[in-house]
Amino acid sequence: MGPQQFDLLVFETYQTKDPAAPLVGTHIECTVGVTIDWNLNRTELTGKGVEFLDPFWSGPGNGPMTVYDEAIGGGTQPVGTVSWSVATQVLKSVEEDAPNRRYRWAVTPELQLIRKFVSKLGEPPDTEITYTASDTVRGGWIPKP
Repeated sequence: MGPQQFDLLVFETYQTKDPAAPLVGTHIECTVGVTIDWNLNRTELTGKGVEFLDPFWSGPGNGPMTVYDEAIGGGTQPVGTVSWSVATQVLKSVEEDAPNRRYRWAVTPELQLIRKFVSKLGEPPDTEITYTASDTVRGGWIPKP
């Protein structure tokens, strides 16, 4: 058994109002590989724990991209820039099977897509988490002492 590997994917379609961008908005997508380093029986994590690979940005990437809005008198004007980043965390909990006197680890890697808009009009920057992906992986059962 041993280590488990899989990908987490986060995405968003964002309207930049760029005349050269698709009318439906710009599709942002990021994939991060995850390795959960279990021992052979998947009863404990090794010293590596949970590892995240570097993010892979498909399509137009993660910016910065210019954001436009309508200008007085017609047309569009740049009003700021938008960019994306990701953050990771791991949640670890214990699940019990009381009737059979055993327990196991539940490990949940989490990936968050973070969008940051920086205005050129003097407004403060706006940062928000726009998408979160996670997947809970359960280890092997361990008898209670």
